[in-house]
Amino acid sequence: MTDSERRMITIHGTWYDGSTSLQRPAVLTVLPTGAARVGTADSDSPLLEQHRLTARVSDRLAHTPRVLTFPGGASFETQDNVAVDTVVKTYLKPHWSLWVHLLESRLRYVLPAVILVILVMAATIRYGVPAAADLIASHLPASAYSLADRQALKALDRIAFKPSELPPDTEARVRGSMQDCVDAHGAYDITLVFKKGGPLGPNALALPGGTIIFTDELVEVAEHDEELTAILAHEVGHVVHRHGMRRMVQSSLLSFAAMVLTGDASGVSEIFLGLPVVLTELAYSREFENTADQYALDYLKSAGIPPARFADILTRIDKTSRHEAENGKTSWTGYLSTHPPTPERVKMFLQENGPVAQEDAPL
Repeated sequence: MTDSERRMITIHGTWYDGSTSLQRPAVLTVLPTGAARVGTADSDSPLLEQHRLTARVSDRLAHTPRVLTFPGGASFETQDNVAVDTVVKTYLKPHWSLWVHLLESRLRYVLPAVILVILVMAATIRYGVPAAADLIASHLPASAYSLADRQALKALDRIAFKPSELPPDTEARVRGSMQDCVDAHGAYDITLVFKKGGPLGPNALALPGGTIIFTDELVEVAEHDEELTAILAHEVGHVVHRHGMRRMVQSSLLSFAAMVLTGDASGVSEIFLGLPVVLTELAYSREFENTADQYALDYLKSAGIPPARFADILTRIDKTSRHEAENGKTSWTGYLSTHPPTPERVKMFLQENGPVAQEDAPL
């Protein structure tokens, strides 16, 4: 736009000299050449003159007053937002807030904007956060995984677990039956721990750093050593694919996002206290469970263990928990509460079942 196409803009407002609290009614005049002058009605002496308008303009927010701040600290405040917008577009670099105001002030833009925000947030939660969690988990040092295991095990001992009451010979036999699976994953520092499950009942949990906990109740429910090996293979699948750490990082990212959106930092300190809850609630997503199931299935087939062993123990735990719950004999939640069963999971292992196992190692 050339000087000849521009017009003089006059804006009424209030002048502040920047050094005192004194305010004076004033008029800002911007000439077609871009020169600016601030004066008062009762004086011919200008309060400010510029050969080229130079000022920092406050963002437009609905109908709130706008402030033009000049070099030196003096400022001019006005309610004439339309005139200020014209000055900004004509003589200054337009600010992105003008577009925000346009969206806010046009109803036909509001609904699409809200829908877009919701879609972006949904896509971020569904795809962005898990992808970021996977990337972060894959780059964390081994010390972070070890720390997570120590802290989680300490918390679980406090809120749920008791020392194992398995007879020493039973624990030794079970450990021996699972040693091949442990040795096959030497790179992941798999460590077996036995605990009295209490409220968790027959259960197995994989901590991020490779510690895998078996409860006494799970060992007692099993009818064959290979059933426990099948459970171990499933839990190892969670370790190999970093599911525990990914879930913890994902929870942390969502907590920080909530803090940013709400301004509430009170829950951030609880992020690192939440790992036991993450591990003992319906802890793993269907995707994680399917991945761990497939890992277990592949291992069982490679080790010559019938995949039906996994289906057998899941089915038995389900029947046992239902029977005892109906008779009011138990309050434990069990393996199936932290590893949701589906007919498809059991069916997959039964369909892939190989030759019948040799019955030489029953419990």
